[in-house]
Amino acid sequence: MITTSRIWRTTKRAAIWIASLVLIALLVGAVFQFVTTRLDEGKYPPPGQMVDVAGHAIHLDCSGSGSPTVVLEAGLGGGSLDWALVQPEVAKFGRVCSYDRAGFAWSPTGPGPRDASRITDELHQLLTAANIAPPYVMAGHSIGGVYVQLFAARYPDEVAGVVLVDSSHAEQLGRIPGIPAFVPYLFRATAVVGIHRIVNRWSPEPDLSAETNEVRSALYSHTRSVNSVADEMSLVPSSLAELRATPMQLGDKPLVVLARGIPQASPNIEADWLELQKSLAQRSSNGKLVVARNSGHYIHFSEPELVVDAIRRVMQSAAAAH
Repeated sequence: MITTSRIWRTTKRAAIWIASLVLIALLVGAVFQFVTTRLDEGKYPPPGQMVDVAGHAIHLDCSGSGSPTVVLEAGLGGGSLDWALVQPEVAKFGRVCSYDRAGFAWSPTGPGPRDASRITDELHQLLTAANIAPPYVMAGHSIGGVYVQLFAARYPDEVAGVVLVDSSHAEQLGRIPGIPAFVPYLFRATAVVGIHRIVNRWSPEPDLSAETNEVRSALYSHTRSVNSVADEMSLVPSSLAELRATPMQLGDKPLVVLARGIPQASPNIEADWLELQKSLAQRSSNGKLVVARNSGHYIHFSEPELVVDAIRRVMQSAAAAH
């Protein structure tokens, strides 16, 4: 006869076994993450230079020559590697620099808070410390577009033109759902046990080369990189508020806004997103909206030629104005 006490003992043993297996899995994951991170640091040296910015290093990778210098700003969780299909092509006709924000890829963690104000300040300090003189053509993807807009608003005399790649918008949270509050906590909780490394390794970007995917998978999976994503993610509302307080107004400087053509959400959200992109194009009397018909959010992966062409167009327009 199966008694209540026997059922309870069996359930208790099963719970202990399950908890033990979970604990072992977490410990194995933590060791795996620690060891592979240490191996990555020696296997993938930075291709650019490490520049001291207020006591911490930031990785900067420049190529090509000429003026104005194109500055590439990646989206949330991205870095210099995200421009692998764009930077070499831009370098054929101008000087172009990509970089890794503090905490991402090759850049060590920097001081907080990791909001748009600090990131914009650090980018300006980085360019100054590396002796990269203005004027600049600023190009930013997603939340990187917010950082670029704030940079152009704060340093208008140093910016010759802007390219926005499916950029976030200062007013988007009033029309489009934001990131749930629990997601940054989830990122931090899973960073140390290698979950992101497994996900990144098994879901490469199909438009990037195997070599680029390998390096991205390794560096973007570092615990500090994932924590840095969480830090920026949690401050997106603050960053958007900072941009609302200091909006970008380019006058007649060249501006190209690239918007995705492949839906990423519901029809209503996509319609709102396109309206926001149209409003960004109106921040200059010399602004232009281009819809990337064959791209989702990562236009610089699926149609890099559109980004390269937009940068070329802005550079030529800026040169003609002077």
